[in-house]
Order: sequence, then C-alpha cells, then structure tokens
Amino acid sequence: MADLKVQKTIEVCLKALYPTLDVQGEESKESIADIPSAVQPEQINDLVKSFIKMDWLNASHKKRHDFINEIMKSYMPDEVSTDMFESFNTKDATVWIDPLDGTSDFVKGNLPACTVLIGLTIKQHSRFGVVHNPFSFEDQTKSLTYFGSAEHGSWVVPYHTDMTVEEASKREPKYLEPFNHSHEPSAEDKIRVAASLQHFSPTMQTIIETIDPVEIVRLGGAGNKCNNLSVGTVDAYIHPSPGLKYWDLCAPESIVKGMGGYATDLNQNRIVYDPSTDRKLKGLICCKNPPMYREVARRWGDGLKNIMKTVKL
Repeated sequence: MADLKVQKTIEVCLKALYPTLDVQGEESKESIADIPSAVQPEQINDLVKSFIKMDWLNASHKKRHDFINEIMKSYMPDEVSTDMFESFNTKDATVWIDPLDGTSDFVKGNLPACTVLIGLTIKQHSRFGVVHNPFSFEDQTKSLTYFGSAEHGSWVVPYHTDMTVEEASKREPKYLEPFNHSHEPSAEDKIRVAASLQHFSPTMQTIIETIDPVEIVRLGGAGNKCNNLSVGTVDAYIHPSPGLKYWDLCAPESIVKGMGGYATDLNQNRIVYDPSTDRKLKGLICCKNPPMYREVARRWGDGLKNIMKTVKL
C-alpha cells in the first residue's frame, strides 16, 4: 500500500504540473488506478513551487563551470551541458519513479534504508534526480531529501513531520562539495564498496573481493547506497548481478554525477534509459570519480571477462 500510494501521489501531481510528461513507475497503472493521492495538485501552490529557486541553481552552475568542463571529458554527449540547464522539452523526457526503494528493508523495519526515487531522463540520459530518505537513523520523524544534477551540483535539505508549509519553504538546502575529479587512488588503497544487504550472495562477495584490498559495506536500498556514496561513506557501489531497474538508478545517478561520480553497467557501458527496452540494468559499477572507477577496473583486469561469464544478466 505504501508503494502504491506514493506512486499515485507523485504521478497525479507531476501530470497536473506537466500534462505531456511521460511518467514511468515501478508499479503498474492498473495497480494504482483506484488508489487515492495523498496530496492534491491544488496543494502545490506558489509557495511550494518557489522553494527551489532557479537563480541560485544557475549561480551554482556558473560557479561549477571549470568542474563541468572537467567532467565532460568523462561523460557522453547529452549527459551534461555547459549552458544553463533551465528547461527541457517533455517530448525528450521521461520521469522514472521508484515509490519505495528498499521494500524488503521497509517490511523488515530497516526504515532508514528506504528511499523515494524520482529521476528525470532527457534523450535517455539521467539529468536530474530526487532521492528522499523519509526516515533518518537518529529520529524517524526527520527526513533528508537529496537532489541534484551534473550542472547544478548535489544538495541536501532536512524535513520534519511537524513542519508547516511555511516553515518548509524557509529551509536552506546544503550544497555538497563534489569529489576531486582527478584524484588517483593507489594500488594499496582499500576501496569501500557498498553492496546489497538483503540480496547478498557468496558469488557477489567473491566478485567484489577480487578488487582487494576492499571493505564491503552492506547497505539496504539502491538509493540509500548511492546516498552513502554521495556523502563519502563509501567509494563505490557495485551490483554484480541482475535485479536493478531504470527506476532504481535514474534519480541517484544524477546526484552521483553532481558529485563528479561515474557509473556503467558490468559491460563498462554508460547507462542509457531506453523506455523501449525491458528496463533492466546489466549490473552496476558506480564510483565516486573516474579515477576510482579506473582503479576498480584495473584491479579486476581480465577477471572482469570471467565475471561476465559467471553473472547472467
């Protein structure tokens, strides 16, 4: 029910704001047809809409000019722009929603691992993302919302269930300083890798341990793992198996990009979110910057070919 109600709420509100926008969620249209929305579109008034201000996003983009030029050496065309990213044509766009990422954790009571994911693709590349963490470790009445893009950077803003709309509108998002895009890890550095908490297996462990020295940090939820990468508690997130879908990664990948991160599938191909496909990701290698990614790939070496033979994607 949490899954269905969250997705219905996001879909109803997005379609009211952007009627021609293609919105794709994990839950089927049929499953949410009779579910009421928890928020009505008329509640999204001018005060709510004005919370994220385009002028400070553009100011951030301008400050990041040199950083953007640097990361463009690593990304594909259409993934990031040196021009102001203020608008887009909905015919080129899709929004991917995971209304409750970390469902197994939610059911088992590991609530801080759960996230709500809303990601925007333009021309099949992730461009902007929102990762909402409804339950913090310290206090489950407090939330954190991460949002960002490669152009504007990554941001986090707190929320409390007792906040009024007026109080929420006065919050100050905190800018997350991006990682050094050119810092080269050494062969002796221990790489902290986020891995699945609920779906971990001996095969996954063996694959990840081939990049030794490594520390495996088991965490719930794809969005939560990417958040841990974005705030620097891990250096990489590796998912060497099937299971991830577009809606699991689209939103958090944008925030990781805002930090200067780099992600591919296990074939080392950049991730493209093509809605005409089966929407399954062929595994994931996501690192805090391209040098960290190259170090992971170097340690795997020819062993990555053997890994691809082992893992059925």
